[in-house]
Amino acid sequence: MRHVMALVGSRGDVQPALAVGLELQRRGHEVVTGVAPNLVPLAERLGLAPVPLGIDSAALLGSDLVRRDMRSAHPVRRVRALRAVASAGWDELRTGLLALLDDVGGADTVVTGLLGQEVAAAVAESRGLGMAALHYCPVRANRVVSPVSGLRGPGPTRAAWALGERVRWDLTRRAENDQRGELGLGRTRVHLPTRLRDAGVVEVQAYDAALVPGLADEWGPRRPLTGFLALDDAARARLGEAGSGAGPHGGLDAGLDVWLDDGDPPVYVGFGSMPVADPPALLAAVDDACAELGVRALVSAGWNDFSAAGDPGASVDEKRVRVVGAVDHAAVLPRCRAAVHHGGAGTTGAVLRAGLPAVVGWYSADQPMWGDLLRGAGVGVARRASTLTQPGVLAGALSEVLDDATAARAAALGAGLVPADRAVTAAADAVEGIRG
Repeated sequence: MRHVMALVGSRGDVQPALAVGLELQRRGHEVVTGVAPNLVPLAERLGLAPVPLGIDSAALLGSDLVRRDMRSAHPVRRVRALRAVASAGWDELRTGLLALLDDVGGADTVVTGLLGQEVAAAVAESRGLGMAALHYCPVRANRVVSPVSGLRGPGPTRAAWALGERVRWDLTRRAENDQRGELGLGRTRVHLPTRLRDAGVVEVQAYDAALVPGLADEWGPRRPLTGFLALDDAARARLGEAGSGAGPHGGLDAGLDVWLDDGDPPVYVGFGSMPVADPPALLAAVDDACAELGVRALVSAGWNDFSAAGDPGASVDEKRVRVVGAVDHAAVLPRCRAAVHHGGAGTTGAVLRAGLPAVVGWYSADQPMWGDLLRGAGVGVARRASTLTQPGVLAGALSEVLDDATAARAAALGAGLVPADRAVTAAADAVEGIRG
């Protein structure tokens, strides 16, 4: 079979799906990979011969639209920004995906993530193709996982999801029907979740059932819960991130291994693709928390530029706080004692697999949900990311998870998660079983 992968968004949105693409390729399928332009080098290193698709996700996340307008105190400006972000890059995704399908002479299935699903579904419908979607958190109506922090009970939870789906449809309806018109499809008055359900589209739930007990029973085989997806050791080695850690430019940092061994296991601090508003202030907050609690910290810059903070050694105690670029979570996190992160699904899965308690410093989207789920499991706490630089906030949050009981719960939860290789196998099985 020929599977065309249409993957847009940040690295956390794309990399788990690439693990499924590699497994399908290993099984003898032809995998055609389209990814956000800024992630083409990532997919190339994995051996997937990618083509750029959609828009640069790093540029979008760093834009005024995301960093300023979506956080505006003015409700009209905020709603306009939400509507613009919800359909950002849809024209580029549609034209790019159509061109990709034409270049390869068609496909059997289109495989996509959550972002851009509306466009991928319309393209698949217009070409009569099968479709699979990978979801990295619960995003469909259910009675188990609340989309609103603090909301409890099956009835209120289901009602909150229904309201959220209506809001999403209100934000995207015009843009989605515009895309359908460009593809020669009729306008629709039915939102995407219902249309995908009625079409029998498989929506792979790429996270662990242990965090959402009861959800697998409610949703059944059309929304299989596979476990958190991750690259295997060989793929990570091809990325050059299979060692102890990567430096600011992706090369292995030999000094990190020495630093990790030269003291107690540190707290990992990393926000992935999320924009840190004030890196110097964050470093200062981390240093203060470490001094107060008597711990060390490893700070991963992710997509952020910490060079604006100057020489880390000049402003923080480098024996106590070490700043690096991207790191291999699977290699580094097991050598840590806790994690402070943004609550993205990929990082959440890696932290849980390492058996670590966590402080989730959330920004938006599914991140508050993961914070709630970790808190409910007794292995984490959650704070809005913007508050972590306020005096005492980070230290206070860390003090709640740096205890023996929380550590024991996190270790037990991590040991019971679905192994990454089994999760990838299950996701590939689901895709393999699709027919147009």
